[in-house]
Amino acid sequence: MSRLLITALALSAKFLPAQEVHTLASGEDYLAFPAVVELGEEVLVSFKRGKSHAADSGATQDLLRLEKASGRVLGSGTLAKVEGEIMQMGEWVRFANGDVANYIDAQSAQGSLRTGLAVVRSNDGGRTFGPVQRAGVIDGVEYGYAFDSITRGPTTWMLVMSFANLPGGKLVFRTRSQPGSVDVIRSDDNGLTWRFVRSITAELGGAPVNESAFMPHGDGFIITARGYDSRQWLLRTDATFKTLQKIDLNAAHEFITSHIGRPRLFARDGGCYLLGRNWIEKGVMQLALFKFDPGTLAITKHVVLDNTEKRRVADGYYAQAYWTKKDGRTAFHVITYKSGAKKAPDIVRIDLDWEAVR
Repeated sequence: MSRLLITALALSAKFLPAQEVHTLASGEDYLAFPAVVELGEEVLVSFKRGKSHAADSGATQDLLRLEKASGRVLGSGTLAKVEGEIMQMGEWVRFANGDVANYIDAQSAQGSLRTGLAVVRSNDGGRTFGPVQRAGVIDGVEYGYAFDSITRGPTTWMLVMSFANLPGGKLVFRTRSQPGSVDVIRSDDNGLTWRFVRSITAELGGAPVNESAFMPHGDGFIITARGYDSRQWLLRTDATFKTLQKIDLNAAHEFITSHIGRPRLFARDGGCYLLGRNWIEKGVMQLALFKFDPGTLAITKHVVLDNTEKRRVADGYYAQAYWTKKDGRTAFHVITYKSGAKKAPDIVRIDLDWEAVR
């Protein structure tokens, strides 16, 4: 497909049928960075409760429990709190034995340096969670930030990031947070132990990447990675995560002008999709869904899910989705966070007709 046609698709996709936006959590606190896991008839949403986007001393990882069919909030509470630390960017992992864990980007209150992956775990299918623990050192490296996970059979893979201030971490590119390599680790005992598999940063030739996501595809995987250099990568790999093909989406598509914030990948109804925050021009962000061809990695459709008006959104649009069916129609529910020009962000659910979006 030509670049011109893809751009035309992007421009024509900004008109969607009516959507519903529901506030799930709000208030004076800074509520951000939701992550979602489906557990039968319930959906669990973890998110940060603090005072600012970063350098947020005392921030906790909180929990919303939703009824999947209606989206009604069934309960809420604190999932993780550590005195003198910042608990943010929790990532759900569902293991083969039914255990559910939330791996948290734990940071020090002074300087926001990583203190090592924190984790809370449920042994009863998500009904209750144990105390905050540490993932610890894995093959000589202590990781600080978990991005995504896949469980197939008895094996769970997780995308994680190392940091220079933690054991085994080496500085890959220079920022205040001392980021290192984005790696794949693997567990065959439901997260009790992990081992290193491959460095995605190395597969990209040392590119300065951060937030990443992956999905199964055939015998291998598809990975997307957000670059500190404002590039967005899409890769297809074999079963060992060795790169078979890669593309710089910014160079290939005019409607992606920077990185995709907290990207997510999924396959649904025969299509492959990338979901996340897209900067369309300086200071203007939108929540976007991109359909792509898994063979060529080219984007074939671009749908704006929120902010078609290009209003000022100070912060938002790290998002995950789930689906429900009613009266023969499939609803596409996106859990995200969003603030206006001046107020602190809320946790919201955006409901759309999946047939209109896909």
